[in-house]
Amino acid sequence: MVAITHESSMAVYNRLLRYPPEGPLVPSKPSRPDAYAFNGKSVVALVRCGNRIKGIKEAISLMGGLEPLVEGVDGEILIKPNCNTDDPYPRDTHPETVRTVVEALIRAGFRADKIVLGETSGRARGLPTRHTLENIGMKAVVDNLGLQVACFEEEEWATVKPPGSSYWPDGIKIPRKVYEAERVILAPIMRPHSTATFTISMKLAVGMLDSVGREWLHDGEDHHEKLVELNLAYSADLIVADATQIITGYSPSVVAEPRVIVAGSNRVATDAVCVALMKLHGADRVSDRPVLEHGQFTFARGLGLGSPLLADIDLRTSDLVGDSRFESLASGIEEELRG
Repeated sequence: MVAITHESSMAVYNRLLRYPPEGPLVPSKPSRPDAYAFNGKSVVALVRCGNRIKGIKEAISLMGGLEPLVEGVDGEILIKPNCNTDDPYPRDTHPETVRTVVEALIRAGFRADKIVLGETSGRARGLPTRHTLENIGMKAVVDNLGLQVACFEEEEWATVKPPGSSYWPDGIKIPRKVYEAERVILAPIMRPHSTATFTISMKLAVGMLDSVGREWLHDGEDHHEKLVELNLAYSADLIVADATQIITGYSPSVVAEPRVIVAGSNRVATDAVCVALMKLHGADRVSDRPVLEHGQFTFARGLGLGSPLLADIDLRTSDLVGDSRFESLASGIEEELRG
């Protein structure tokens, strides 16, 4: 284990800020079709489980398996976790979440050596990403399963100017690995956030920015709009959110245990279910207003990224542990999203 401190991380960040990577302009790609839409609705699975491995497998099964995701894919599948720091789950993605998803991809017939684990860790105490991935246990998963790893600050970059983006006048610089990936899978955690209100799948795009982009995002103006527009720069095909535990306060020690896995293929719909779950567990700031009134959702819906409304979501539920309270939890989420 390599010690990562605020001072050492900021030294790397400031060096990247002084010498940013080149990012040649490339054509913006249209959003990929939703592999799991059903009758015009975004499928989201909600599973009560005793452990994350069984819960993730059940959620993937409820959605329809991974075959629709891997069919016809000749290029790479990139998995983006939340490894902002090397703090353990629930502050960051659990390595077993990534392992379980990768093993499911392999069972569906996809080659391990064409799966990429990609991330840029945080500036406050995460860089270099390579050390964070090792400390948090992600590197062991990569090595054990024979995956590729992409620490984005070490990689090539590309700049896209998506139609509809107005808060990134110079374009959005993203890793070329993300730009070229044929499928992208997100593995977020859930917690309140001081500027974004909450961090789930839409905010994972921050880990796809270089230092210059992060400075622009955090300049104190139009934060929600800039954050949401990042999701115009790339397509996401599957989100697997591990809520067996979630942080509900600003301190990492304030933790609830929903014992739930949420999986979906649309970032807006999946995040809406997750925020409703967080609100039902009293998460700070998230609980201050109706779910549908959060800025991330109202702006994302206007951009055509998806809908947080229950009427546009095919919510599929499963209780693997026979919890008598689960039906009430699912009903509470539906009520929050009813509009």
